[in-house]
Amino acid sequence: MEEENDSHYLESVTSLGDTRNIVTSQDIYSKNGIKLAGRGSRIDSSFYDRLVRHKLMLSLDQCMTAENAVTGDELLAGTKKLFEEEPRFFIITQLVDIKKIWSAVSRIKLNDALAFKLTVAREMRPEILEHSLRILLISLCIGSKCRLSEADLANLAAAAIFHDLGELHIDPEILKKADLTMDERKHIYAHPMTAFLILREFPEYHPVVSTAVLQHHEHLDGSGYPAGISGQRITPLAQILGVAEVTGGIADPHRLEIVLKLNMHKLNTEVIGHALELLKPDQEISGSDQSIGEIGDRLAQLARAFEAWNEICQTRDAPIFKLANQRILELRHALFDAGFNPLELDWLTSGIENDPGEIQDVQTLVNESFWQIRNLERELNRLWPDFEKAADADKQILKDWISRHTGSLH
Repeated sequence: MEEENDSHYLESVTSLGDTRNIVTSQDIYSKNGIKLAGRGSRIDSSFYDRLVRHKLMLSLDQCMTAENAVTGDELLAGTKKLFEEEPRFFIITQLVDIKKIWSAVSRIKLNDALAFKLTVAREMRPEILEHSLRILLISLCIGSKCRLSEADLANLAAAAIFHDLGELHIDPEILKKADLTMDERKHIYAHPMTAFLILREFPEYHPVVSTAVLQHHEHLDGSGYPAGISGQRITPLAQILGVAEVTGGIADPHRLEIVLKLNMHKLNTEVIGHALELLKPDQEISGSDQSIGEIGDRLAQLARAFEAWNEICQTRDAPIFKLANQRILELRHALFDAGFNPLELDWLTSGIENDPGEIQDVQTLVNESFWQIRNLERELNRLWPDFEKAADADKQILKDWISRHTGSLH
């Protein structure tokens, strides 16, 4: 893979060289044949300006070695440490063969280039490696419940540890922001493709592992990214990774159960079932940060949003509205399954004033519903180019509805 002018990753590598011994394993040439550094050169931040101006003949990772690089033994030790320290994993040994989990982690093949990549993550972007270890453990536990073969578990382990390598090539400030511009979102949407391009250079990871990484943010209903593919075009390993991503991001089991159930149309239902089975069932409930009255108001706001959408759908039949309506109907069906009825809103909050778990569940139901509506806006923004015949007025109607009833994310 040819190395583009990747300033953010290059800054991480050269800055790491200021504190660690980073040495070139071969000569570094630009794409047009200019020698930028000789074999055995110590790389530090003084090389940044020289390297950033050129596209490289080979990937930077293929030309570097790092002192105290990440090893397979380190990944195994990190996974076991997480398993021992995080409460959510306390019943896993009763539900899966933990020896198969450790065996799969041990079989991750770390070549020099990817060991270097993980070393940069560990030293410069530790949150990426920590997250990847968590997804690694969750994915393998789910994969074991799915009765994957040892070979598939090993591929799943590799996909999990490498799934977010693309984030190393994104400005870290973007990943810290809550509200992103469309241009910033494009960088986020590209990170699975970036990781895929990295992995496809290595036969041991391509195409099984690389494809799982590419698709780990795709959804069964086609609402995911980067390609918006749907159904069984998404590989089984990618479907497991998708559920693990959601599971790994939500610590509270009660909230997680609701979020997963509201996403049954997006994620594999069998995999969701296994994820829910692996939760710790008796974790202490923290309670809601909103009053019953505030939650009731939000429920009414959600009901008004659906009512307004029904009026819009009666007068618009452009393809972009048909797609949006499909997403809204899927959400409404999931909400009805959870007990949400716009005509009987009081039923959801009646008699739960002294039950912190029930209050928290209803609050989570509402918050996740609004998040999914806002996420519809992000999906439509990605797809605007595919709806060239959509009039600007149609686009504005959709944006106005989302903004008026949920608060638009820009």
